[in-house]
Amino acid sequence: MLKKVEKALNKYEMLKYENKVTVALSGGADSVCLLYLLKALSTEKGIILSAVHINHLLRGEESERDQAFVEELCKREGIPLKTVRVDVAALAEQNGQSIELAARNARYKVFLGTEGLVATAHSADDNLETVIYNITRGTGLKGAAGIPPKRDNLIRPLCFCTRQEIEAYLKEKGIAFVTDSSNLTDDYTRNFLRHNVVPKLKEINRSVPETVASMCAALREDEEFLNASAKRVYLLLLRQDFLDAELLRIQPPSIIKRVIALYLEERFSLKTDSLHLENCKEILFSGGKTSMNGNMTAVCTAERFCFVPNDAEPCKTEYTVELHEVNLENFSNVNNLFLKNAVDCDKIDGGIVIRERRASDEIRLNGRGCTKSLKKLMNELKIPEELRNRLPVAADNSGVIWLYGIGVAERVAVNKNTKKAIEFITHNK
Repeated sequence: MLKKVEKALNKYEMLKYENKVTVALSGGADSVCLLYLLKALSTEKGIILSAVHINHLLRGEESERDQAFVEELCKREGIPLKTVRVDVAALAEQNGQSIELAARNARYKVFLGTEGLVATAHSADDNLETVIYNITRGTGLKGAAGIPPKRDNLIRPLCFCTRQEIEAYLKEKGIAFVTDSSNLTDDYTRNFLRHNVVPKLKEINRSVPETVASMCAALREDEEFLNASAKRVYLLLLRQDFLDAELLRIQPPSIIKRVIALYLEERFSLKTDSLHLENCKEILFSGGKTSMNGNMTAVCTAERFCFVPNDAEPCKTEYTVELHEVNLENFSNVNNLFLKNAVDCDKIDGGIVIRERRASDEIRLNGRGCTKSLKKLMNELKIPEELRNRLPVAADNSGVIWLYGIGVAERVAVNKNTKKAIEFITHNK
């Protein structure tokens, strides 16, 4: 057991930057075992050890018994202890949460507010139960990878140890612990999995906690690689207030979703789920908008993907259009982007004005073979309504000759006979 804990500490560099370790001590077998193992390693590893006990006030006298047990244990072993009492039932009712979720949130609020590292007693069996639970609810790679051995200021030194090994160690050393009576029932989902599903899996493979732990380690490596790749892509595609939709579309699906999730989290401090990410991926290719959690809306045009608060004016953008005169010496070297944004000087009727669209505006796009109103054209291209009056329009005395992001009119289009052209170069901010 000691070697397995030391292996976890070393492999995941749990003590690389910090040696103050607070054990999340419930008084149960796992946390008591963790306390004794870390105490045994404290001199060698330079660990400054303490403990924190969270009394959820859910089991009446039994909760008080657990707190008293932990206080006596830490006093006897000379380990500093902090106790926190939280009325979890009241929190659950107040926030409309299950008891399980309210208790978890209360614990992690304490953990994240603790100085140094917090060691929780999650074992290989806990990881197995988590993976099964995530799979039954539907999950991606992250959920299938189980409980991470290290995250934020949390470390899990028992991640290689099974519950059977933990109980055997305590029995061998004659170490006492308390049992939470709620763990003996099937009232909670995890208890049901522990008592009914895991035993059946162990009939197939007695080492299933260890084999799943190995699987999770491999999946975490893949997850870390994909996240790092997505981070690089995100930084390349990020503009002032949107993502470059054209470049995002050519990324692999797994990268697309991660980039969108990263943008939402870093820009608005919001997390989202797989369903909303799938909806985002859909509008990335079709255009339009979709509602998100956190009172946000995702909006996508041909060139921009952005998130806007529902109570804000979506995707507010100002454009500056630069007119660039070009002498064409070799039409065969002209690229499609230029053709989309350039007009033949000799075909312009009078002067050029840059303005917003008008209700009567229409255009016969080059290569389309039909004339359409800008309103109908924007409907077909699924350009969000909040952007339509912001897109720059270029017009001469005879009407619209260019629309930002869409193209030029057939009557002024550049061709092999063009000698001089004007290119519209657009900057947005």
